Amino acid sequence: MIGLRERLEGALPDWLIRAGLPPRAVRRVRVAALPLEPAARAVLASAGQGGAAVEVALAPELFLKRAVPLPAAARRDAAGAVALQMRQSMPGQAEGLIWRHAEGTGETVEVYVLKEARLTELLREAGVRLRRVVIDGVATAPLHDARGETDRAERFWNWAMPMLAGLVLLAVLGGQAVRLWQADQAVAAGEARLAALRDEAAAARATAEARDAEGAARQADALRMARDGRRMALLADVTGALGDEVWLTSLMVQGDVLRLGGFVAGDVAQVLAAVKALPWVAAADLDGAVGLGEGTGERRFQVIVTLRAEDGT
Repeated sequence: MIGLRERLEGALPDWLIRAGLPPRAVRRVRVAALPLEPAARAVLASAGQGGAAVEVALAPELFLKRAVPLPAAARRDAAGAVALQMRQSMPGQAEGLIWRHAEGTGETVEVYVLKEARLTELLREAGVRLRRVVIDGVATAPLHDARGETDRAERFWNWAMPMLAGLVLLAVLGGQAVRLWQADQAVAAGEARLAALRDEAAAARATAEARDAEGAARQADALRMARDGRRMALLADVTGALGDEVWLTSLMVQGDVLRLGGFVAGDVAQVLAAVKALPWVAAADLDGAVGLGEGTGERRFQVIVTLRAEDGT
């Protein structure tokens, strides 16, 4: 499983991970003679100024070099196999010696052997902070490795920087998330307000429509009442003008036309004359032939009366 550090290192550029600790050139001093000579001490002192850690590269000529056979089956634990052969082949079981092996030709490895006392003396008399002691130009494990101490600040920084960058990134993303949430809340509030306004508009429209319908109904009632009232006024005028010998059976007003129907004991011409004499009558004519009532001898009539313009509905 990939850890947080690996994910951050994969996501961030190297210059940001190592920001504040620019890549340091390793201060390396090659030592060609042991014990240390004054010139080598002076070079080491110059390289270690300010408490800087120094890497010492020992010349291969300082080592006893041996070719040790190492079958392929033993290469899984090459260090153990080399140590076993060195203890079996060196005097005193290689007591007081230190060695490192490197790949050789064929099924052999090159073993570089040095007295442990020489290395101890170098560590004691170097006078500077030693980062590593290696064999110059040979790919082997270090003879002395103090990077756990000398590189602590750089390792801490290289660990802390991705964490710091990650925290900054999380803070930025968190701020953006908060702003996005606030924007979403504002949009939701706006949509809710818009929906409320729509509901209010719909309610107002429904109220206006109901009010308009009520007004139209009232207006229709008023018109109907006016028509009914006018019909009653016309009926009163007509009945007053015709006298008791005339019986009206129907009276209907349609626009500027009044239709009268009824019976008269006398002459229908008198009915027409009486109707025409009314002030709101423009014209009056019989509608069809005059009939006789069954058994009474009364004349049945239909009259179409044209009303004057100012009296039209």
